[in-house]
Amino acid sequence: MKQRWIVAFALLAPLAASAAAPPTPTAPPAEDLGPLVARLVNDTTLDAASQAVAFRRLMGLGKAGVPYVISHLGDSRRLAEQSIWVHGAPGRDDVQYQPWYVHDGLMAVLKEVTGQAKGPLTGHLLPSQRARNVRKWVTYCASRYPSELTVCQRALQNTSTADGDSDSQVAALTMPPER
Repeated sequence: MKQRWIVAFALLAPLAASAAAPPTPTAPPAEDLGPLVARLVNDTTLDAASQAVAFRRLMGLGKAGVPYVISHLGDSRRLAEQSIWVHGAPGRDDVQYQPWYVHDGLMAVLKEVTGQAKGPLTGHLLPSQRARNVRKWVTYCASRYPSELTVCQRALQNTSTADGDSDSQVAALTMPPER
C-alpha cells in the first residue's frame, strides 16, 4: 500500500508543480507589439547575430504579431545576412530562406507563422512584385485582423505602388469611410 502512495505522489508531483507555476507569456500584450516589432525589424539590419535573434523572436510572437509584421512589409533595407534558418520541430526538417531585403525576410516570418505565402520567397523580387505582395498581405490582414486594419495599412506607405496595378480589394480598404 505504501508503494502505491509513493508511485501516485511521484506521478502527481510534476503535475502539481506545473499547475502552480505561472504561465510563461509567449508574447507581450498587443499594445506593446508595435514598438517591439519595429525594434526587431530594425535589428535585422544590424549584424548576423542580431538578425538571427530578431527573426526568431518575430516568429515567436505567433499570430498576434502578424499585423505588426505586415505593417513593415515593403521595407527595402538590406539584411545583415542573406540567410534565415528555421529549425524544425521534431519530425520536421530545418528550412533555410535566403532573403536579401527586410521585406523578403518578413515574408519568411509570415510564411512560418501563417503557413501562407503571398508570393515567391526567392528574395529577388522586383519593386512592382513587392508592391503587389504588400497589397495581398494587407488584404489578408484586413480579413483576418479587422480590428488591426490601421496597423496593416501602414505597409502601404512603405512601398511604391505606382506600377499601374490596380487592386480593388485594397483600394476599398484604404478609402476613407463614407459620411
